[in-house]
Amino acid sequence: MENKKTIIGIILVVILIIILITISYTSSKFNKEQLNLLTNETNELLQKNILDEDIETNIKTEKSYATVEKTMKEYLINLKNIYSNINQLYTQINPNDIFSTQNIEDKNFDDIDNIIEDYKNKAKECLSDYQELVKEENIKKSINEKNIAKRQEYFVDLYNTAMLSDVMKEKYESIGKRIEKKRDNIYDKLNSLEKVKKYLEENEKYWTIKDNKIQFNNINKMTEYYSLLNSEETD
Repeated sequence: MENKKTIIGIILVVILIIILITISYTSSKFNKEQLNLLTNETNELLQKNILDEDIETNIKTEKSYATVEKTMKEYLINLKNIYSNINQLYTQINPNDIFSTQNIEDKNFDDIDNIIEDYKNKAKECLSDYQELVKEENIKKSINEKNIAKRQEYFVDLYNTAMLSDVMKEKYESIGKRIEKKRDNIYDKLNSLEKVKKYLEENEKYWTIKDNKIQFNNINKMTEYYSLLNSEETD
């Protein structure tokens, strides 16, 4: 009877060992496959022109690998959105709309001043958002805030290796330069609007608002005004 119990015990141990080996093999195979997929997605991101190419939002990996992949893509999309916002701000500046008769009614330029100041503040905010986002602590924060149940340090390291790499830092710097350039372009446009406003102020006696239109009593002043309004600087 004791021998029978011993044999049964041995069989159970062997079965348990086989199960553990199978689980270990399956887990090892899964991790290897997922790491390969994540590596491929990371390589793609490292080679992309972030601002000019679409970022694939479809997540190819699973479980904690998917968390890493998704966090990387979300971070880069956030950067991309900051540039999109400042670029949209630039294209919104329309001198003809800004100097509509409603905004210069009674020859009061308070509305114009407010519009110009609003654009300046929004451009500053975009650059500030970028500068805040690319701080190393905030790059790390993106992954540290994620709920990774097991092997958190391992997956955090996978994320940081890619997102804090020299290649990625060069991309951040390049994006920053383009955001700064777009901000400068906005300031140039706004400076040109200031010139238009100053021209109207200095030549107040030559124009009036009538029938919801600005009308000049001097053709030379009218020509100068529209030339200034539609100059290349304010396009």
